[in-house]
Amino acid sequence: MRRFFSYALFLVIAVIAGWVWVNYQQRLALQQQQAPPKPRSLDRGLNSQAEGFVYATSAGDRTVAEVRAKNYREVKDPPHMELQEMELRLFHEDGQAFDLVKSASGNFYPAEGRLSSEGEVVVEMAVGGGDRQLQIRAQGATLDIKTGKMSSEGAVDFRFAQSAGLGTGQAVGAEYDPQVKELRLKHAASVVWTPAGPGAIPTRIWTEELVYREVDSRVLLAPWGKLEKGEFLLEAKAPSEVVLEQGVIRHVAAGQATGRERTPQRIVDYAAKLLQMDFNPQGLLEKVIAEEDARLESVGDNGRTLAEARRMDLFFRVTEKESLLEKALANGRARMESVPPQRGKASAPERRILSSEALELRMKPDGRELDVVEAHAPGTLEFVPQAAGQRRRRLEGERMKFQYGQRNQLASFRAVSVKTRSDGPRPGAPPVLTSSADLAARFDEQTGELLELEQWNDFQYEEGTRRARAKRAVQDSRQQRIVLREAARVWDPTGVIEAQEIRLEQRSGDVDALGQVRSTRETEAKPGAKPAPATQATADRMQARDQNTRIQYDGNAVMWQGENRLRAPHIEIDRRKRQLRASGGIVHQMIEDKPGGALTRVEAREMFYDEGERVIEYRDAVKLARPGLDVNSRQLRAYLAEENTEVQSEQPAGNIEKAFAYGAVRIVETSEERTRKGSGEAAEYYTSEERLILSGGKPEMVDIVRGVEQRRTTGKELSWFARQNRILVDGAEQTPTRSVVKRKR
Repeated sequence: MRRFFSYALFLVIAVIAGWVWVNYQQRLALQQQQAPPKPRSLDRGLNSQAEGFVYATSAGDRTVAEVRAKNYREVKDPPHMELQEMELRLFHEDGQAFDLVKSASGNFYPAEGRLSSEGEVVVEMAVGGGDRQLQIRAQGATLDIKTGKMSSEGAVDFRFAQSAGLGTGQAVGAEYDPQVKELRLKHAASVVWTPAGPGAIPTRIWTEELVYREVDSRVLLAPWGKLEKGEFLLEAKAPSEVVLEQGVIRHVAAGQATGRERTPQRIVDYAAKLLQMDFNPQGLLEKVIAEEDARLESVGDNGRTLAEARRMDLFFRVTEKESLLEKALANGRARMESVPPQRGKASAPERRILSSEALELRMKPDGRELDVVEAHAPGTLEFVPQAAGQRRRRLEGERMKFQYGQRNQLASFRAVSVKTRSDGPRPGAPPVLTSSADLAARFDEQTGELLELEQWNDFQYEEGTRRARAKRAVQDSRQQRIVLREAARVWDPTGVIEAQEIRLEQRSGDVDALGQVRSTRETEAKPGAKPAPATQATADRMQARDQNTRIQYDGNAVMWQGENRLRAPHIEIDRRKRQLRASGGIVHQMIEDKPGGALTRVEAREMFYDEGERVIEYRDAVKLARPGLDVNSRQLRAYLAEENTEVQSEQPAGNIEKAFAYGAVRIVETSEERTRKGSGEAAEYYTSEERLILSGGKPEMVDIVRGVEQRRTTGKELSWFARQNRILVDGAEQTPTRSVVKRKR
């Protein structure tokens, strides 16, 4: 029994032990079920990894930067954190606004305070800071948490929005420094700015490198830049600058700049080493300053205009929709060249070039056509021929002012202290030079052709050997005529013409003089011959034709050479034929070319002189008077002696060798002792012999002594020899007679 008890006790102990084991196993299983899972082992090279990363830096009680990520891994070497769904906030000083940087993944280097990402990075500037919105997208970027500086070498896009408008752009590589608020686009940068409002015209900018300084709203372009707005394009080959105000372009400064504005009516080109442009708050152009080699060229329906100077200032009148050029100032070697358009079949108009140290151009209200151009310093104006037959003209003067009509056509011109030069189309022709204190010109507003040029106050003229002067002169370009008025005087080596008005025909060289005409003609003589007095004349009017070889005087004409004088209402001289005609009632007097020479005075209706033949012919109511001899007849022909043929005389001069009278001849010979009267139809007088012959009709000679008729002689022909004091009488055929009458002693 004792053995049974011992077996039973062993059994009880075994049951209890089994129950305890089962109960332990059940509790152990339950405990294992309720215990947390064992952590996963770390990858090689990691110190830690976790979800929900937050990192912040502060200055005092203000948070400066805060980095957040959904997941992170802490890498041992190099020590940094790999972040997923990364976000960085860089707080502004107000603690409210912040710059936000986001990326799907990135690396955080706590020791350096640096974040980097090789994927797309999105930056939003001034979140919660107002209506301005700047967003930057970059492929790969690095950011310094301490300074907030961000840089990228990949493709960059950005978008800038505010109430004034919207800006977008792109580049390759960028840097942004929030401390100085400066954005730098490193390569191939382009920007498009579209102002707010319907119909707004966008502005586009291209450059290699762009820097935007938010503090002073400046955009720097280097090493070149290009700006386009509507039809306007500006290109710069040197660093340039754009200044913004509330997101609107207010100023542009471009180096080595060229620009072009294209409209349906014209194309305008600009150029300068430095071009500055000011815009109003609506982005419309107000002013342009072009410095160093400034150039402005306009080509369109109204022709071509080119302006150049060291500096040009352009002022614009701004309307609701556009900027209209109002005025331009050109200073320093200023030059304006204009070529009017060719109209129809007309010849190409002259090219005009105006040069001065200071020019002012004022535009018509439409801003497209010139209204007034003024030179505020001495200048020159050149007319350059563009077609055959045109003259090349150059004008120098002060206070030049040009008034323009429609279609940029020059209408009028005014200047003072003027000198001009005009070169004709004929090679070798002498230039025409003029000067005066004042000048005014008038142009054809349809063709731009010079119509009239007026100069006054001490006008001077020179063309080859010809000179002229007057108080006033008017040049008609179409007629190529110059009219001199008031104290007019024209002269050359051959003579002088003075009158109240003188007209010079430039094509032919003809001259017309009107009013108180006075002329002097130098006598042409053979070499070595004795010089003769000049031929002078006065008249109411005078004409010179065929290179001054045909001269005509009208109205109270008087011509004299030495003591020889001719008076007549009308006198004509043909120098080539060496002939003279006078009409309208002439008075002619000659003195014999010898000591104590006798004076011969002739009155007649007409007179003709042929110097080659040495013959003077008087017609109608001829009255000849010499000392002791008077001859009346209807016609008288006088033959001059060949004593001084080396001298060419404008009018008869020298000694009468013989004279023939015709028609109702009446002769009166007087001496201290008697008076002898003769009559007949014809008479001959021989000076050297002092022989007089009467013939024709019923020749008759009457001797009168102390008023009493002493003898009456008739015959077919009566010959009287004054020196021998004898008469030969041939009687009629029916009663032929011959007698000799001797003077009583």
